[in-house]
Parts: sequence; C-alpha cells; structure tokens
Amino acid sequence: MTRLDSMQESSHTDDQVWHKSAPEGVRRAYGRGDQEQGWARWQEYLANRTSPVPPHELSACDGNALLWGTGESTVDANARRLLLTLGNGLHRQSPWSERAEAWIERTAAEPLDEARGLEAIAWARILPPASATLPSSLWWKLLDHLRGLAREACESPLEKRPLLQQLLGGELPLTLAYLFPEIAPCRKAAKPARKTLSAGMLELIDGEGLPNSRILDVFRPLLACWTRCRILGEHLEKGCSSATAGMQYEWAVRAAVRLARPDGSQALSEADGQTDDSDLLAAALACGGDDNDKAMASLALPGRAPLKGIDADRLPLPADNSSWAAVAVLQPGWGRHEPKLALSYEKPDFRMELSQQAELLLDGTWTPEVRLGGELLQPESTWQEMCWVSDKDVDYLELQIELSRGARIQRHIAMARKDRFLFLADAILDGPDESIEYRGRFSLAPDAGLAPAEETHEAFLLGRKAAALLLPLALPEWRTEHSPGRLASTGEAIEFQLSGQGGALFAPLFFDLKPRRMTQLATWRRLTVAADRQVVPPNVAAGYRVMVGKHQWLIYRSLAAPANRTLLGHNLSTELLIARFDRTGEVESLIEIEGE
Repeated sequence: MTRLDSMQESSHTDDQVWHKSAPEGVRRAYGRGDQEQGWARWQEYLANRTSPVPPHELSACDGNALLWGTGESTVDANARRLLLTLGNGLHRQSPWSERAEAWIERTAAEPLDEARGLEAIAWARILPPASATLPSSLWWKLLDHLRGLAREACESPLEKRPLLQQLLGGELPLTLAYLFPEIAPCRKAAKPARKTLSAGMLELIDGEGLPNSRILDVFRPLLACWTRCRILGEHLEKGCSSATAGMQYEWAVRAAVRLARPDGSQALSEADGQTDDSDLLAAALACGGDDNDKAMASLALPGRAPLKGIDADRLPLPADNSSWAAVAVLQPGWGRHEPKLALSYEKPDFRMELSQQAELLLDGTWTPEVRLGGELLQPESTWQEMCWVSDKDVDYLELQIELSRGARIQRHIAMARKDRFLFLADAILDGPDESIEYRGRFSLAPDAGLAPAEETHEAFLLGRKAAALLLPLALPEWRTEHSPGRLASTGEAIEFQLSGQGGALFAPLFFDLKPRRMTQLATWRRLTVAADRQVVPPNVAAGYRVMVGKHQWLIYRSLAAPANRTLLGHNLSTELLIARFDRTGEVESLIEIEGE
C-alpha cells in the first residue's frame, strides 16, 4: 500500500495528501510533523468553512435522503436507526468513538450488503462535523476505511450486486470528493466515481429508461442513489456522470413515473411497506424531469393535483415496452385510476400485475402449463418479443416461448385504449396431433378475489372497490352447455383450464375494464370459421364475438398456417384480428397481425 493509498500511514505529512486548495496553516503544520497543531487547524477549518454545503441541505425535500426508495429488504431496522441517527449529527454524550471503531471492524471483516453501503455513505456525510467529536486517529482511520471500500467497489463487477456497487463504487467516492476537495485522494476519487456511475446508468437501463428485469427490485434504490449523486454533481465541475449517462438518468425518471403503482410504490416489486416514495420522486423530477414528466407525474402519482392546462393528447404515450429489459407497461392513460398492466418477462414464469380504479387486482405470475398426450411440456427458451404496437387504439405485445416436443406458446396481450378492455391469450402451436391440455394460472392481489356467476361462465374480478368483468371466451356462455374447460379460483390465483385435440389450442380471456359497463348485459359466442366452404376445427382457427351492453368486438386467431378463411362473412388471411363493431355494424380493426 502506497502513502497515497493510505493517508493513515502517511500521517498526513505527505504533500500528496493535501491539495493546493487546503488551508496553508493545515499543510504547514502537517508538513513539519506537528500533527497536533495540524489537526487543530483542520478541525477549526472544517467547523468554519461555508463550502461545500452539507449534502442534506442541497435538496428541498424533507427527510433522510439515504432512506429514499428503501424498504425492509434493503435496510433492516438496525441500519435504519443508524442512518437516522447519523443524519441527526454526532452528540458528544454518545459513545461515537466506540460505535465508529465497531463499524470499521465489522465492515472490514464481514461481507458487505446494501445496508452497509448506505451506512458507509452516512458515515462519509457526517465526517466534517465529526472532526469535533472523534479523536484525530479515529477520524483519519474512518476516512481511510471508507476510501478503501470505495476502491474495492469500483473494481467489482456491476452485474453481481448492482446497487451495492453503485453505492460504494459511485456514490461513496463522489460524496468524499464533494466533501473533501482539500484532500487530494478524495478529490481524485471523483473520476472513477463518475465512471462507475455512468456505467451503471448505461448498462442497467435501456435507451429510454426502463430498467432491466433483473434489477426491478432495486430500481427505486438505484434511482435514489443516482438522484443523490446528481444533486452532488450539480456542485462538482464535471458533474456525476457522462453526458450520455445523464440522458439515461433523465429517461429513468420518466420510467419511474410510468412504473408507479396507484399508491406510489413501484410496480413489479415488493412494496415493503414503503408505498410512497414521494420525496425521492420529487427530487428525481427536480433533477431530471422535463415539463412532460412533471405533468405526467401530477396525473400518475398520489398526493398531487393535475397541473393546470395539461393536454393529455400531447403527452408521451403512457405505454412502453423494451425487449432488452423484458419489461412492458400497457395503459391507456397517465391517470392513477386508469387501468395499468405491468409485465416482466425475462423468465418463463413471468411477473404480471393489473391495477384497476387505483387498486391491484392481479399481482404475481402468469404461469402456463401445457400437456400433450398427458406429458407435461417444459420450456426450452425464455420469452421472446414477436411484436409490439402502441398507438391511439391499442397497446399490443406478442411474446413466444419454445416448449419441448417442438411445441411453442404465443402469448397475446392487448390493452384497448378507448374501448377499455384487456385481452390475454395463450396460443399453443405446433404440437403433435395428440390430446392437449392447458392450464393458465394468474396470481391474485392480496385484496382481490374472483366471483363466478352462477348460471354462466363469466366472473367478476373484485378488489375492495374496483372490479373487472372476466369472460373466458373459449368456454360456452351457459354452464348447462358442454364445456371444454373451466374458470375457477384457488384462493390465491385464477385458474383457466382448457382441453382440445390436435396439438394446437387457443385460450383467450377478455377483461372488461370500463366500470360503467359492469352492470350491462354481457354475452359472447364462439363463431364458425370456414375455409373452402368447410368448417375448420378449433385446432386450426378460432373466432369469437363479444358484446357488453351496446359495445361489440370481434376476435380471430389462426392456429395453423394462415389461409383465406371466412368469419361472419369476412374473408380473413391474417394470423390475429382484434376489432370492434361500429354503430353501423362495420368492423374496425384495433390490431391485425399478418401471418408469416
């Protein structure tokens, strides 16, 4: 270890330790070996300097910024108490020397986690006033230890523990560089800190801000880290990151608004009781949000009034999808009470949550189970994006996963904007000509349940106040008719079971999300599909007509090679059609997918 690496060993007399901006009296005293006088002058200087301003005074938000975006999974009760205590300053009557020594020993001996990373930043923030409380040897030992943690983290791989690496390898050295520009090694730490933070912003989120699926659980804490660094960077000559990474941060702020649940917590993550990160989001919007972001936040986040003069038609589309991140959000508008479907499809058992009227109705996974000839098929790939469309009519996402025995599932997800319905369907394709059984399992939110009708196969998906009408289109409307499957609740999930023959099957669910239609008559019919004047079997193509009140829709899916077929007098050669009937009975396409 060189003298520059360890300020403790150098006794702070080496010219390499002090930058020219350090007080001359401090440099001279340490230069002649008078550590007692040097420490006294350093204490006096730290007590009286007016710049840099303490980090907690840089943000207009109340509360402890180090707790932004954290829950019990990130910060345990002991760490939370320490962060709050350090945020209030060191008091002489408390045994801070013993606590600092114990913290140094523990973090030197034990593997570090994210809570220890936040504690390290808290100790760094308290170092200037701590010079009046801690003995000089311990003060320098603590600073030296923090620098060592930062150096090690800068060299650690980002993908292993991204939040810990960004805290210790980015925010910690940037904090030391901000607080101690008079100390040369601290001042120089800003460069690797910027490199680390830039890499995090560029590698963990896509080109338009959506976080990679694997970091969804720590996206808010990461945004908090980057926001605190952004605040510090406004007072550093070269900021906290590269310009390109800075643009990524601004996109991430918008993504945070897009991914917010109605209660303010983040979609697709554990809420941990931290349902309102209002301070974090307010600070992030102040640092990286533009006028559109602030307008969208006023509509989407709790505790805010919509900004005056908002033209919703001029705002960016509320939906987004990233095949790189394997994350999608489908929603017709930015308002908190609008329907929102959030998806994370990195793994075969992907996560999904549906909110309606500001309540979660579905929350967990959408799990498919397919059997051919009684044999359970296994996934042989991850979900791959096949198609993404987001326009004035619909948000549509199509995914595909390969299964054993040459079969595959194509998953269709459509959110109709004006029509206010959600369409979810799995199409099982290319299986051998055998019996086929499908079971789709949709996890319910804790406060939601399924209420099936007594005489028909329809059901209501119910929350505390919110509701959605659920129509299992592949089942007959009336329970008295022969049915190829069932729709039921297991208490924790909805299960949709369907069976067929011929190695292909279509399992569609229609969710009516417009509250005013809930009390109106709903009906649906499976339609006859023909080709060359012959009725085609359900393993070749399927068509449905749905009516709720006066509103009607047409749905068609080809399960074999696309061909010219007829449905309700319409000639179709497409793979998928979701359409509405207008008032004159004409068919208006919402989404149409051509065959391969």
